Amino acid sequence: MGVDLPPGLLVRRPDDDSIIVDSALPALARTQTVLHEVAHLVLGHDGDVLHDGLAPAIEVEVEAELAADLLYQRLMRAAAAASPRRHRPARAGLGLGRAASAWLADRRTDWHLLQLWMTLRDGIPDVAIVRASTATPAPVEIRNRRQRHRTLIEIHEALRVLRPWCSSRVLASATARARRHRLDPDEVVAVADAATIAVALRHRRTSQPPTTGDTALLTTLHGPLDVLSEARRLGQMARALHDSPLVVAEAARWVPVATSSAE
Repeated sequence: MGVDLPPGLLVRRPDDDSIIVDSALPALARTQTVLHEVAHLVLGHDGDVLHDGLAPAIEVEVEAELAADLLYQRLMRAAAAASPRRHRPARAGLGLGRAASAWLADRRTDWHLLQLWMTLRDGIPDVAIVRASTATPAPVEIRNRRQRHRTLIEIHEALRVLRPWCSSRVLASATARARRHRLDPDEVVAVADAATIAVALRHRRTSQPPTTGDTALLTTLHGPLDVLSEARRLGQMARALHDSPLVVAEAARWVPVATSSAE
């Protein structure tokens, strides 16, 4: 589905209802989209597939997004309760040191996610993202693991808007560059994704036209469903986006093309 359309549509018919979802969405965002449309049904929202027939349309979308967040939490709790791991005895000897190390790693992940969220928000300021709150937004600096799911959803929404500027040529070039430096497979993916996003942000900022028939399916598109695993993966990509010299070198290779074309 094109980014000019919502990521999901609810189509009501006399005999049944259908939910149409953008097939390019990653697992977590795809689940959120389905739950968002289910929430419209559960909450009894009327209107057409775009809900244009409702007067306070933005309030309807916020209400459905909040309900989708709550539904996701209930689903994850039910899945955890049914998991065999829940009934396994805890392993002894993990120690406070290992627990503290895991806690610090998760806090670093949250910080990198926050950096990515702010980068996308600043790079795509004209895009309105539906947030599950009508209250005054809290300062972004205090976002933490309690907002991790919401942060991931908003990141994926922004990446979907950026998708037309993501080039498969940049992705392939960045992948080859990372492999030449003998990075491990996860780092290769992170650098390739980060470089593709960095170039796409600069091309969009300089008003370059979207790529025609060359849009890359980012390797982040088929991520895990659980929040923590997806957060760690996007956190690794965010770290590469802001800190990797390979990403800087790759962006420098492609951005002059945008500058000369604009001139």
